[in-house]
Amino acid sequence: MQGTAGLADVFALERRDDDTWVGRTDGVRLPQLFGGQLVGQSLIAAGASVEGKDVHSVHTTFLRGGAPGVPVTFRVERLRDGRQISTREVSAWQGERLLCRSIVSCAVPADGITHSRPAPTTPGPDECPDIRDVAAADGGLGEFWEDFAAIEVRLAPDVPGVVPHSASPANGVWMRSVEPLSDDPVVHRAALAYASDLMLMSTAVTPHGHTSGHERSLANTWNAVSLDHAMWFRGLPRADEWMLFEHTTPMAGAGRALIEAAVFDARGTSICHVAQEALVKPLNPSEDS
Repeated sequence: MQGTAGLADVFALERRDDDTWVGRTDGVRLPQLFGGQLVGQSLIAAGASVEGKDVHSVHTTFLRGGAPGVPVTFRVERLRDGRQISTREVSAWQGERLLCRSIVSCAVPADGITHSRPAPTTPGPDECPDIRDVAAADGGLGEFWEDFAAIEVRLAPDVPGVVPHSASPANGVWMRSVEPLSDDPVVHRAALAYASDLMLMSTAVTPHGHTSGHERSLANTWNAVSLDHAMWFRGLPRADEWMLFEHTTPMAGAGRALIEAAVFDARGTSICHVAQEALVKPLNPSEDS
């Protein structure tokens, strides 16, 4: 885990001008930059250009893989500033390579329609094993996952008798930032975004025999790349407190899988919804069920 950065460092962007920021990479030794890092840093850049409004949604399209260890430049375009909602487009660059584009929407805090689905019946984080303990049966997490030191991950066991609303039973994943974060709401949304990109690929292939938490086998069996990532926030989440992600995969076709996550705080309050489409292919085509 040496060389990896905490989330406070990852989200401490350097201002070049009012609409240009530079961020460091998280140090995770993936073949390309972690998508959750790019989404989180894009939220920080967008949020810095808006006053009196909270980030309430982000839609990111990943275009090219980024190089680990190379700073990323974030350029903000102010698409609209209305009385209630401001919209920004954030592009992430390494040199002349455009890595991703995000549309970020920010809104004035207001009273209005409020509802949410119930939180799933899932054991609390203290009753769930750390992902490293689950991975022990698979020979450990492997070099990539060992670098994700900024987020603590615990995996909930399957709840018997629950009817799946997905192609396979939902995966319950508790996550939180290892280090305390500032009280800046944008930082917590960015940290939630970072965490939200973990375990999605694992969920995408659970209908094909994969065991969530066996990330070494995942890396040796499947090639998976995020295509886009969308998030809708609710309330004021704190990412340095436990968050429950209920991961589901409602459909896949033509080698593309849709993965969703309903996110709740430890009190069972809905705080976010996540959707991602990923290109998923078996490294050995005969293993695709």
